[in-house]
Amino acid sequence: MISTISELLESHLYTIANQLNLQIVYKNIAATPNDEIYLKSNILPAITTCFDLDGESRIYKGVYQVSVVAPINTGKSRSQQIVESIIKHFQLNLELKKGTFSLYINSVPSAYPAITDKTTYTIPISMNYRADTI
Repeated sequence: MISTISELLESHLYTIANQLNLQIVYKNIAATPNDEIYLKSNILPAITTCFDLDGESRIYKGVYQVSVVAPINTGKSRSQQIVESIIKHFQLNLELKKGTFSLYINSVPSAYPAITDKTTYTIPISMNYRADTI
């Protein structure tokens, strides 16, 4: 199911990234962004649990983190505008579907304090997701 979860979350992110003309850097795919703002996608699955005695039903939960990464010394306004757009795009109770599989965003996406290093200014956004199978 992790591949379906990844596909649903990352395709939804792609929609807003495309509208904002931003590149997305995915895990385990080589990318060398130019001196421009880009997005980083991280899916952090939690332990899969079961909620029936037969062991057939599953609850897939985790955290989806999208980071807005800007070159250092380019200001924060554009990054903050992008963060706001992503938060609106991944609203609470959003349902993402593939066939009969449904995934929900079950927390309000939240921006965290920016992280600054020698070359980048990064604002992480995190949200919880959940998918139940029967």
